[in-house]
Amino acid sequence: MKYSIGVALGAKFIQVGLVDKNGRLLARKKVESQSKRDLKEIVADAADLINQLLDDEELDIRNAKSIGVACPGVPDEEGSKIVKTYVMNLYNAPIKEEFKVYFDNPIYVENDARCIALAESVAGAAEGLEHSVTINIGTGISGGIIIDGKIYSGFEGAGAVLGHMVIDKNGKKCTCGRTGCFETVCSAKALIEATREVALNDPESAIMKICENDLSSVNEITAYKAMLLGEYTDNMSVALTNLANILMPEVIVLSGGITALGENLLKPIREKMKETVFSRETTLPMLKLSEMGSASVLVGAGMLETYKRQ
Repeated sequence: MKYSIGVALGAKFIQVGLVDKNGRLLARKKVESQSKRDLKEIVADAADLINQLLDDEELDIRNAKSIGVACPGVPDEEGSKIVKTYVMNLYNAPIKEEFKVYFDNPIYVENDARCIALAESVAGAAEGLEHSVTINIGTGISGGIIIDGKIYSGFEGAGAVLGHMVIDKNGKKCTCGRTGCFETVCSAKALIEATREVALNDPESAIMKICENDLSSVNEITAYKAMLLGEYTDNMSVALTNLANILMPEVIVLSGGITALGENLLKPIREKMKETVFSRETTLPMLKLSEMGSASVLVGAGMLETYKRQ
């Protein structure tokens, strides 16, 4: 069996998975990352997890085509380091070098959101399409761009930081230093904070009933149940219209927990985009939900060798 290994280094978990040549995730394992630790300790845990997974599946590391590592942050142009990431406090982190301590296989390093976009392009909602954008909605907002079937990374690997285009210049301060970034208005964190703020200002609100007066239980779905998604979908449509006007992909794919809302999320955004995309009379990008789900980051990491060889 031909397979590659995908690794995801995240703020909460270290994940590893076996990925076949068609982009299917065959098996996976994960442990808590304790991400404030030294990189050497994190990679040591990832290596141990890879060996455990191979033992479980009765496979030999020498038969793995490659190891792809997905990590938040900006990778260097060579695909060996993460230059910086706010999420894990990694700066000029020599990820490839650290994995080489344990494995002789070819090793590739890439931003995690770009890996998610690659997975959707190879085997998910954008399969068979040459131009796609995938937006990952989590604690922050990240994304990946596929042009002519290849990951677009910009000059020296520093492009496609989609969460930090400004949507509201008079909005909230962002972790990046700017004000009113896409991330500050459309991340799951932003939606949860806005929902809690509404509830605090109105103790008799529907939100308080839904969460039974426990605001710690509010999540991104609570806002939908309380019918408070109007401003959120307005902001999302502004961001996606910007991307459509600049790139005009064939499809924009949304991933993350809020996509559990399905068409209740997509329909109002789609309707707003029909009114605002510049080329709306002739063409509009499709708007779809992720088909890869939680497997996407591991699949994309596992497929990096195929992409890098193109």
